[in-house]
Amino acid sequence: MLTDNPAPTDRHQAILDAAVGVFLRYGYRKTSMDDLARAADLSRQGLYLHFPSKEALFTQAVTRLTGQALTAMRASLAREGVALEERLVGAFTALHAQDGAAPMPLEHMAEIVATARQLVGPVLAAFEQALVEALEQAIAAAGVAAPGLTARALALHLQAASHGLKHHAATAADYEAGMRVAARLVCDGMRGAGRP
Repeated sequence: MLTDNPAPTDRHQAILDAAVGVFLRYGYRKTSMDDLARAADLSRQGLYLHFPSKEALFTQAVTRLTGQALTAMRASLAREGVALEERLVGAFTALHAQDGAAPMPLEHMAEIVATARQLVGPVLAAFEQALVEALEQAIAAAGVAAPGLTARALALHLQAASHGLKHHAATAADYEAGMRVAARLVCDGMRGAGRP
């Protein structure tokens, strides 16, 4: 788990879920507490009873979202009977889906990531470390790494590809297509080197 905070109540979780949608739609800077209150079906004063500031709400929303994304990613990597390439693509697609539903819009992703790094850097660092470790384990278990090209190196390569695509892909479909190429290069490159 990425945080030691106690589990929030259902109402608290509903507010966080609503806030994620608003932040993704407008970005951090353009989102107001009024926008967040409306999305959560609360008055602005009612929202302040749950969260003292937009920063506090954003921090908790990012923490919750990273935990959900990591859980979804691990579930995709653990699918039995599915080729590694498909599991990798599914894992990265899961990272950008909210509650396993529609893919996240990418329009404000760069600003959101920059704000998250500023406000909750340790949470993101732990998330990125857990992501690389999960990828490394899946790649190692599939036996695609070769001498001089370790499972960790391949996991870091995939993470870097994802990071670049998050900032440059125009749509979620573009992001997925780019990650499919990266996963294919990892898997096919090793097949070409005489690996399974």
